[in-house]
Amino acid sequence: MLTRALILLLLVLNLGVAAWWWLRPAAEPPAAVAIDPLVPRLQLVGEKRLAAPPQVSVASPAPGCFEFGPFDDDASFAHAQSVLQPLATRMEVRRDASGGRGWRVWMVPLPDLEAARAMAARIVAAGLKDYYVVPNGAEANSIALGRYGNAPAAQRRQATLHAAGFESLAEPLGTSPRWLRVALHAGSSTRSLGPDITPLQHPLDCAAFAPLSGAG
Repeated sequence: MLTRALILLLLVLNLGVAAWWWLRPAAEPPAAVAIDPLVPRLQLVGEKRLAAPPQVSVASPAPGCFEFGPFDDDASFAHAQSVLQPLATRMEVRRDASGGRGWRVWMVPLPDLEAARAMAARIVAAGLKDYYVVPNGAEANSIALGRYGNAPAAQRRQATLHAAGFESLAEPLGTSPRWLRVALHAGSSTRSLGPDITPLQHPLDCAAFAPLSGAG
C-alpha cells in the first residue's frame, strides 16, 4: 500500500513540473548594457584582420616636360629663360642651325650683376675657365661660357659644367626662331608663368631631350 502511494505521488509531481514548464511565461530579453564610447571595445584577432583597410600604394608623380616657343627676338627669349630657370632641372634650346654660325654655351641672366659675379667666382673656384659676365643689354647678368664651331664641342662644354654642378645652355648662334625645352623639378608647375609665356607652352615627351655628352 505504501509503495503505491509513493508511485502516485511521484506521478503527480512529474505532471505538476511538466504543466509548470509548459505554461510558464516567456523570459524577457536581458536589458542592454550601456557602454562608455571612450572605452575601447575588445576585438578578436579575426575581427582585426577583417577590419584592416587594404594597403594602397600611390606612386609619386614624375616631373613633367614642356616646350615653350617660338621666340623670335632675344628679349622675349631671355625673359622666358629667366622665368623658367628656377623651375627646371634641365633646359635645352631647339632651333634650326641653318645659318652655320657656330654654337655658344651660356648661363641665363641671374637676378643682378652681383649675383652674376658671385656665380663667376664659383666657376673659377671649380677650375673652369673661358667665361664672361654680360654687364648690360637684353642678356645682362648672364654668363657667356664659350663659343664653338659645332654642336658636339658645345655639348661637351655643357657636360663639363654639369658635372661640376653648373647648369648651362648649349645653343646654335643665329636669328631663327627658338624654342625652350624644359624638364621641371618635382612639384613645380607652369600654371603661374604669366600671359606672355603660358600660351607658348606645349607638352613634351621627356625622351625628346638629347643625352648630355661626356666631358673630354
